[in-house]
Amino acid sequence: MNAVDHSLHAHKKGDAKHSHSKEVSNQNLLLIALVLTLGFSGVEGAAAYFANSLALISDAGHMVTDAAALGLALLAQIISRRPPSPKHSFGFGRAEALAAFVNSIVMLALVVWIMVEAISRFYDPHKVDGLTVTVVAAIGLVMNIVVAWVLSRDKRSVNTRAALVHVMGDLLGSVAALIAGVVIQLTGWMPIDAILSILVSLLILKSTISILHESYHFLMEGVPLHIDYLAVGNDLKKVPGVLAVHDLHVWEMTPSFPALIGHIEIERINEWPEIMDRINVMLLDKHGIDHVTLQPEVVGEVDEHTHDEHLNDKVNASTVRHEGDTFYVNCSSPDGSHRMAYHVWGSPSNPKVLVCVHGLTRRGSDFKTLAEAMSKEYYVVCPDVVGRGDSDRLKNPMLYAVPQYVADMACLIKQLGVTQVDWFGTSMGGLIGMVYASIPNNPIRRMLINDVGPRIEPEAIKRLGSYVGQPFAFSNRADALERLNVICSSFGTHTPEEWEIYNGPMLVQKDGVWGMHYDPDIAVPFASVNPIMAKAGEMAMWHAFKQIHIPMLIVRGGDSDLLSAKTVEEMCKVNPHVRSIEIPGVGHAPAFVKAEQIALAKEFFS
Repeated sequence: MNAVDHSLHAHKKGDAKHSHSKEVSNQNLLLIALVLTLGFSGVEGAAAYFANSLALISDAGHMVTDAAALGLALLAQIISRRPPSPKHSFGFGRAEALAAFVNSIVMLALVVWIMVEAISRFYDPHKVDGLTVTVVAAIGLVMNIVVAWVLSRDKRSVNTRAALVHVMGDLLGSVAALIAGVVIQLTGWMPIDAILSILVSLLILKSTISILHESYHFLMEGVPLHIDYLAVGNDLKKVPGVLAVHDLHVWEMTPSFPALIGHIEIERINEWPEIMDRINVMLLDKHGIDHVTLQPEVVGEVDEHTHDEHLNDKVNASTVRHEGDTFYVNCSSPDGSHRMAYHVWGSPSNPKVLVCVHGLTRRGSDFKTLAEAMSKEYYVVCPDVVGRGDSDRLKNPMLYAVPQYVADMACLIKQLGVTQVDWFGTSMGGLIGMVYASIPNNPIRRMLINDVGPRIEPEAIKRLGSYVGQPFAFSNRADALERLNVICSSFGTHTPEEWEIYNGPMLVQKDGVWGMHYDPDIAVPFASVNPIMAKAGEMAMWHAFKQIHIPMLIVRGGDSDLLSAKTVEEMCKVNPHVRSIEIPGVGHAPAFVKAEQIALAKEFFS
């Protein structure tokens, strides 16, 4: 059936604003330039032959290639106006970029020939008729100025700009030939002809390479040069209702018209129209993308029309493996809803799940090295506790406390769809784990508590108060990282590469200033604790700790100022499910980026 169904190419409400049949530049501009260039190239070629001038020959050669380039550009624009067809559903807009690419290749070849010929003339000088060169070059200069002005009126088309590069090369060639003619008439110095030819070739080389790179990048379906792919992905993740983004692609269907496709994970399909509207507005306003095709995927939903659902789920899940991908879970607080980000490593089909929760001012990326090492045996999940990293900020800072964090973790594990997890908690993450594990019917199977206990030493509280929420702003990232490394020096001795992996993600740039990734207001509840509240909190934590009936490993930094050896000894006495280990030469808290520390975690969770 050969009939064309035009409805397939039609755009309706919600589709991109442009037509696939691209609005191209005025063809009359190229036609005028072609006639002028082609007409004068014959005149200049004959004059160059009789004058024996390389500068004039190079200019005439430019003119000939310009005529071909302009003809090719004109043909490309005629082709690009053709409407979409059953065999070319996007239309023929790429013809312009193809023409620009071919024109640039031809221009490069011409530049090489002129430079080789010019160098040879240094060894074998040719006599040049200066008067003829001067007169013809002057006429050619005027003609090239007219053609360049005509083409410069269309600044949008890469195809026209590629043709303009040819014409600008001619214009410079005419200037060089004019100068050469004048110098030869006045001084008789013939090498000026070759020298100026080389100079002109070098001047046009940069523009030619730029057009070549741009057209090649477009033809290879690269991300448009003015669009930041990573920023697009991050902005999509921040759209309310979006849980995760994957299989994202950004490219240009035709020059100046970017397009985007991808998969969006959401919680409820009935929210998709509103989410899609928000996405369309964001992509157009922030990135200039209006041709958007996104496939919604409901987390945990099984297609009711799929046969052998369980078999298909197992096959599909077994092929997926994450390497630090970011997802989101919707949580609630007394002030409303918020999203918590979490980063995952390994296969989501793995029933063994390890949840790693960071300290007070840290984020889930702390566990990157550990997660990579554990991801063969576990599906490793590393959340950014609310107020940190990629998670939302809370309106009421007094909600930055363990009860809210525990509730968020319960939402996370519910979204993961598992009934049992292992827990790795560093500092604050250990406190969250202890409270969570004390709740009846909790999902925690075994827990590693990294350098924290029910009692926190006053010296550590004073140290934390000296930097948590305090001003931290640097114009240079290296200076910010150096300062952060000093703050975290108690974590142990690390190489610069290890510090970059561990502390690099803690730094974010905003308005040209490097600062910390977390909401400074996380310090508000921390600073409001008085001695009476601290004692009450300690008593509550001891009570919770005694209610835990799962295997626990207490890891203490040998020089820790937060968890004392005495507290560890008491923890082992009051709970028979606990064993402990001390890592010498480390303060608060062991970072678990060293091989021997990772081996310790592997042994405990195996």
